[in-house]
Amino acid sequence: MARITTTGKMNAALGTIQSETTQPKHNTMKNVKLNIRKLGRQGFSLVEMLVVIAVIGIIAAIAIPNIGNVNAAARTSTAKRNAQTLASTFSAALAAGAPVTGYSSVTDAVTGLSGGVSPTTGPFSGKQFIVPNVPAVGSTERGELEGYLTWDPSNLTLNYAGGF
Repeated sequence: MARITTTGKMNAALGTIQSETTQPKHNTMKNVKLNIRKLGRQGFSLVEMLVVIAVIGIIAAIAIPNIGNVNAAARTSTAKRNAQTLASTFSAALAAGAPVTGYSSVTDAVTGLSGGVSPTTGPFSGKQFIVPNVPAVGSTERGELEGYLTWDPSNLTLNYAGGF
C-alpha cells in the first residue's frame, strides 16, 4: 500500500485531509482606506490636459485644409459629370432629329437643353430630351460646367472637352 504524505492535519473521523493555510495578518480596513485615498488622487494633471489639447489642435490644423481640397475636388468632379451628361444628351437629341439651329454658343445650348428639346419627326417625335438640375446662368457651378464643353458651330454639336 502506498503511503500519502501531507503537510496538513488528517481528520481521523472523516478520513479527509485538512490543509493548514496561514494568511498574513493584515488589517484589511486599513488597506481599504488607503485604496480610497489613492482613488481620490487619480485624475489628469494640468500638463496632461494641455498636451491633449495641443495634440487635438495639431490634428485639426492638418485636417481642415484637406477638407477644403476634398470639397473643391467634389465640385470639379460634379461639373465634369454634368458636362458629360449634357454633351451626350445633346448628341442623342440631335441624332433623334431635335432642332438645334437656334444655338450659337455653349451657354445657348446648355440653356436650351435644360429647358427640354423635342424632336419633331421620326420615332422620337414628341419625346423630350432634358437634363435636370442645370445650375443657373452666371453661377460659379454653371461657369465651371460650361468650361468643360465646347460648341462646334459648323456641325451644331456640343462636345465634352474635360478629359477624364
